[in-house]
Amino acid sequence: SASGARSLSMRAVLVDKPGPPDESMRLAHDVPVPQAAPGELLIQVAYTGLNRADLLQRMGRYNPPKGASNIMGLEVSGLVKQVGPGNVGMASRFRPGDRVMALLAGGGYADYAIRIPDTMSLRDAGALPEAWLTAYQLLSFVGSIRSGERVLVHAGASGVGTAALQLAKQLFGAVPFATAGSAEKCSLAVRLGAERCFNYREQPDWPAELLSATSSAGVNVLLDCVGAAHLGANARVLATDARWVLYGLMGGADLPPEQASSFLGALLSKRASLIATLLRNRPDE
Repeated sequence: SASGARSLSMRAVLVDKPGPPDESMRLAHDVPVPQAAPGELLIQVAYTGLNRADLLQRMGRYNPPKGASNIMGLEVSGLVKQVGPGNVGMASRFRPGDRVMALLAGGGYADYAIRIPDTMSLRDAGALPEAWLTAYQLLSFVGSIRSGERVLVHAGASGVGTAALQLAKQLFGAVPFATAGSAEKCSLAVRLGAERCFNYREQPDWPAELLSATSSAGVNVLLDCVGAAHLGANARVLATDARWVLYGLMGGADLPPEQASSFLGALLSKRASLIATLLRNRPDE
């Protein structure tokens, strides 16, 4: 019964204060098992992924949205244990025992937290949602990518980057390019579908090479998790009416004063759109 289930406890990794793992995290054995509300699923977690977002949250730099679980974990795979009362909404498509993977606002680092194909293991599924769904939404309803368009993916060997390269080429029919910080990472990006990958450490004038590779047309969509470090370079490679999607600041947020005017001028002259987005603060819908 629901009243009996409320007395159950589970293990969960909790963060008591921001800081390094040995100072901030602890394994608790008496966390109450949550109950699925109408339209929700209760998942018994088999695997949970470890993402950059988790590391930032642990350090106090990426807080969960209001009302979300304070237990860490954004992506999981496992088995449906309970379907919320009323059998309403998207939850009505599932039954107890279904193998699923989920993207969460939080709470994945616990024993309980898209149906998985029979050919995919729970382990593999547990590492998919955060990177792949982030890449999908960046390309689709944020970047509005269209078949035949050119897209530049910064950090092409990262989790989101590797997913974006494959989705851009195989699902959306776009022409992907990438940047990365080593020859090995560039080799991986090319294997995953990039037409060219530019090692920004060894090719400081990579924007000129990218423009050459696109017959000076530039890119229609730019997926940017770097920020200020590539600011001027990004402005150079934008095509007319390009969509520049900013979803991270690995290269800092402070804009170099000498680049500010040329950056704004390039956006204006190319009618480009700069769109800032995060997956976590999106509404459930």
